[in-house]
Parts: sequence; structure tokens; C-alpha cells
Amino acid sequence: MRFQALLILSTAALGAAFAAVAQVPAMGAMTSDGLARVESAGFDEFYLRPKTDLAGYRKVMVDPAQVSMKQGWLKHINSTKDVTRWITAMDVKRIIDGANQTLEGSVTRAFRGRGYEISTAPGPGVLRLSPSVPDLWLNAPDIQAADPARFASVDAGDATLILEARDSVSGAVLARVVDRNTARQTFRLNPTTTTSNVFWFQMIFESWATKCAREFEAVQAQP
Repeated sequence: MRFQALLILSTAALGAAFAAVAQVPAMGAMTSDGLARVESAGFDEFYLRPKTDLAGYRKVMVDPAQVSMKQGWLKHINSTKDVTRWITAMDVKRIIDGANQTLEGSVTRAFRGRGYEISTAPGPGVLRLSPSVPDLWLNAPDIQAADPARFASVDAGDATLILEARDSVSGAVLARVVDRNTARQTFRLNPTTTTSNVFWFQMIFESWATKCAREFEAVQAQP
């Protein structure tokens, strides 16, 4: 009986150990800043610093978003337009300013919605989030009053969404998410306006930010 009890306890302990290992993401090669690629079903790329406990952070501060248009976008777009309707540098700035505001707001709302406290300053237990898009592409920017028959597209555009997470006190990079997304409209041509572009990109920003918050909640310290 005593041997049987020991066997049951040993089996239970071994099962718990295997369960704990199963919760640890498999890590790949290290990056130059000390992060390891982690298997993720939700993102194209997910990097994590070993022995990081993201779940231990319940406060976040969100840096201003950093959005840039994809290289060559302006030249390409203007090549499809009459010279009287060319996109100017001022137009590009308005697009980027709007995207920055939308992305930053989406990240803030997503983490607040998952129960994170939003902080405005670094401090112990505060995770610093830096969202960015290095290659925003709008298929049909509607800067001036547009003719819907001429300006239509299936997708609003594409963007690579990046979120870096740092410890706000030490500044150490703890995690990085890289995800490539298409702002989907429907599988047919649709009139494209400034309002529709903002709507569809806000949809992917909100969805992606919520996935980031959920993923961070689940990542506990590596053994």
C-alpha cells in the first residue's frame, strides 16, 4: 500500500512537471538584442527574452505610435493619378498623423480592456509598449473629393504591425511582436474614402492589439 501511494504521488508529480513544460513556449535562435523566437499561432513572429514573466506586469505605458509609409508608396500612387490630384508631402503627413493616433489609441484601449492599468510614467511593474508600422500602404487614399467609380479597391491596404515591450525601469526589451496584416474590406470592389480607410485600418489595429494583450497575459517566467 505504501509503495502504491508513493507510485501515485510520483506519477502525479511527473504529470505536473510535464504540464509545466508544455506551457513553456519552444524557443528558437537568439536575436542580436537577446530575444528568442517563440512558436506562436497568433502572430507571424513573436520574440521573447528568456526567463521573462510578462504575465507579472499589470500596468502599461504606451509610447506614441511610429508609422511610416512604405518606401516608394508616394511615387507609385501619384503615377496612377492625374497631376492635379497628386498626393503631396502635407497629405502624407496627415495620413501618418491619423494612423499614429489610431494605432496608439487601439493599443491603449485593448490593454485597458484586458484589465491593465494605464500609466503615464515609468515605474516598478510597468511595461512600456512601443507600437509601430514601418510600411503602411494605402491602396486608394482619398485626399480630395473622389469619384467612387474611379477610386475603388478590394482591400484598403497593408501594414506590418510591430509591438515592442520593455521594462519601463531598466529599459530592457522583453518581447517583440511582428505581424503582417491586410485591411480587408470585402471580396469585391468597394468605393474607397478617407472614412473607409480609417475604419478598416482601425479594425485590424484593434484586433491585433487585443491579441497582443491576451498573449502577454499568458506568458509566464521560463524555467
